[in-house]
Amino acid sequence: MSERFAVVVPWVSPQQRDAFLEAWNVPTMPDWLILQHDPNREGSGATKNKGIARALVERHASIVVVLDDDCFPHETQTLGQLVEAHVKALQPQPVKLFSAVTRPVSRGTPYMTRTVEMPVAASMGFWTEIGDYCAVRQLAHNGRPMTFDDRPVFGRYFPLCGMNIAFRPLEWEPWFRFIEVPRFDDIWMGWLWQREAYRRLHCFNLAGPMVRHARQSNVWKNLQQEAVWLERNETLWRDIAMHPSGEYDQLRALLPV
Repeated sequence: MSERFAVVVPWVSPQQRDAFLEAWNVPTMPDWLILQHDPNREGSGATKNKGIARALVERHASIVVVLDDDCFPHETQTLGQLVEAHVKALQPQPVKLFSAVTRPVSRGTPYMTRTVEMPVAASMGFWTEIGDYCAVRQLAHNGRPMTFDDRPVFGRYFPLCGMNIAFRPLEWEPWFRFIEVPRFDDIWMGWLWQREAYRRLHCFNLAGPMVRHARQSNVWKNLQQEAVWLERNETLWRDIAMHPSGEYDQLRALLPV
């Protein structure tokens, strides 16, 4: 790779950290792997932000990949292959922007060209085995597997999951910063980021490399943490999308924390 990169992994438990290294077959630490400890239980968002800051200062990374410590290899992939796949997914993507509204199609509908090649703000990869459910849906679906729509997204708001993503941080300061609130750190960051990315005519590529999500967090603890913000979460994305200002500080002030 011609670009400098770093992989940031937050961790709390030494056992889980070691399980991550074993699963990815990392016998010696490469200088591009940043394991960011959270000894004081500050939370995933704060810990990831610290790891990204280290990636910029210590590695001068132009690309940062963020993984959770319970994201293990999908099939036979290596950590290096995962990075390469994310870098590839950060390349411009064809995005369908023109819609036919009749069948057969009406006058003026292009015969062939209905897509635009668009730069990518972030590459997000999905996960096998354990789906990324909120507590209510985890209880309702009881382990039901997820299916995924991995087409690029432009102009629509969606739940950006921060457990397996890659981006160029120097291009997106401060939009990539995780919000330091449990269970919504990546979701709310994603909605702020989507507002700015769409303004810049960037899409989000959801065809990043898959990982195996190996651990489900405690559903009852999740329910307690999520219940505080569920009502605000229902309309926050809409308020961000429709706010007359696109300035980060004004959009950030819409968040309840």
